[in-house]
Amino acid sequence: MRYNIFFLLVFLFMVGACGWHEQDITPKPRGYFRISLPQHQYRKLDTLLPFSFNYSVWATCDYAFREDGWCKFDISYPALGAELNMTYIPLTHDTLLRNLAVQEEKMVRFHVDKGKVDDVQFSYIDDTEQQLYGRLYDIYGLRAATPLQFWLTDSTKHYLRATLYFTFAPNNDSLQPVIEYLRDDVMELIRTMQWK
Repeated sequence: MRYNIFFLLVFLFMVGACGWHEQDITPKPRGYFRISLPQHQYRKLDTLLPFSFNYSVWATCDYAFREDGWCKFDISYPALGAELNMTYIPLTHDTLLRNLAVQEEKMVRFHVDKGKVDDVQFSYIDDTEQQLYGRLYDIYGLRAATPLQFWLTDSTKHYLRATLYFTFAPNNDSLQPVIEYLRDDVMELIRTMQWK
């Protein structure tokens, strides 16, 4: 009886093996989840701050003044896990515009020197009609912690700097659609910036 069961199992194994068709195995490309981005819509931020601009209706804005006139504020995108951290600095004889601009360059350079960045492209902002000057930095690299930075000034009274961060470890390859979406929002902010 044992031999019959053994031969039956061997027979079934051989029949199963003969009927097995090898399939070509090809690796699947690495993919990412599709990120659904809302349509761009804006509202005006016009508060006690010494400037106004348009920002996304899908974002929230929180700010707090310091005693020395500086203001720290954040534009948060909870659904995208992104935050635009901004700092306003009133220009006085103690805070020289040149020093602030050099400090920004050093911060961008720091990312490059650490090897986290593949490329940095910058654009000048020069609108004499609105008294708006500055630089926009597009920072490229899979592990770049800050894919977008900018600073703005009227060159006499106001200075504003901003950095885009994500609330999780960045993988900018998969985040590229989100970065481009947020860059459009930043461009709207810059385009509508007005000093008071």
